Amino acid sequence: MKKLAVMFVLGLTLTGTSFAQTIRQPNQKQDKTLKYESHEKQVFKRGKNQRPVLSAEERATRHTEMLSQKLDLSKNQKKKLQALNLKQAQQMQALNQQYAQGGGPKNAATREERKQLRANWEKDFKRIVSKKQYAQYEAQRNQMQAKRGKHFGKEDHSNFRFRKPING
Repeated sequence: MKKLAVMFVLGLTLTGTSFAQTIRQPNQKQDKTLKYESHEKQVFKRGKNQRPVLSAEERATRHTEMLSQKLDLSKNQKKKLQALNLKQAQQMQALNQQYAQGGGPKNAATREERKQLRANWEKDFKRIVSKKQYAQYEAQRNQMQAKRGKHFGKEDHSNFRFRKPING
């Protein structure tokens, strides 16, 4: 009985040690998913690894392409939307440059200007697309806003870390 127990323990020990030590073969690539470098985290931070700043034309083109794919726009609608997006991107770029050059702190007035630009864009966009396309756009936008709200904890109250303690 002792011999059987010793053999069993010896077998478990050998099995455990063989799995614990895996040696990378020369022709085997290193698994990069396990090695998370600290410089990869800084992709969205300011400094060297900052995302490239897109020009107004590039932003307008990206926005137009995204909307044309989601809403199945015609060539004429796409052309009008490109002009509208370019106009808005240039206005936003001017606002950002004004702020960057010391045009005042980001405050309620700046926020109101941005809201006004967005409202004007919405009004012109509504004229370009059909009612069905606009309804589809609204549904997708509302869905994204709800998703974003849950992500930042605005609607999802499952995380109570920041909740004030109840006295009593």
